[in-house]
Amino acid sequence: MEKLSSRSLALALATGYLVVSVLIGAAMVAAQKEEPRALNDPTYDYTTTTKRTTATTTTQPVRRTTTTTTRAIDYQRVSGAYELVTAIPEGWSTRTGDVSTVQVARSAAMPGFEMRFGGAPPDDPSKSMLGRITAAHQAKLGKNSYEVEELTDTKFHGYPSVVWSYTTTPNGTRQYCTGVWWEAGGIEYVLFVVSPPSERTQAESLLNLMTTHAKP
Repeated sequence: MEKLSSRSLALALATGYLVVSVLIGAAMVAAQKEEPRALNDPTYDYTTTTKRTTATTTTQPVRRTTTTTTRAIDYQRVSGAYELVTAIPEGWSTRTGDVSTVQVARSAAMPGFEMRFGGAPPDDPSKSMLGRITAAHQAKLGKNSYEVEELTDTKFHGYPSVVWSYTTTPNGTRQYCTGVWWEAGGIEYVLFVVSPPSERTQAESLLNLMTTHAKP
């Protein structure tokens, strides 16, 4: 399997797969946008349990339900590289991204949205998690109208973690991007969501769904 270094992983996800962005932008112009359904409250859960790592990317379409104070949401468990496990809304389809260690999930009901998840060994384990993501942030400065909104050092399941949110305009399409990176068992994992800027609350809700059900 092709391996992706952690810095390459951060940059690949943060770039937003430009070709995909162009196609999504065109679809949003050509068709009236359907209002996305509400998802769970965007409050991140950074304190759960742990597990370990290694290998392939498969989807397990098991019907499950998570509840919030307002409604129940059906979701499916999915797995990714290095034994990453997370959740996406039921009915969303997944495919391998531009690199073999990243999966991309989409739904025709929510054009302009993508959920991405993956993992890879760090290219420089001597650097901290924050140091590696900060380097990816610095590489984006001055490009594509990039504006950082949050870059925070935190913990996820007790592991070193970074939350990174920003807006950018690849190929003329403005996007809101938000993600969580963490390192466990020598692997750097990421959960990442792209949305139209006006739908950032939905993007944060999608990210919350992934983080709530993520392992390791």
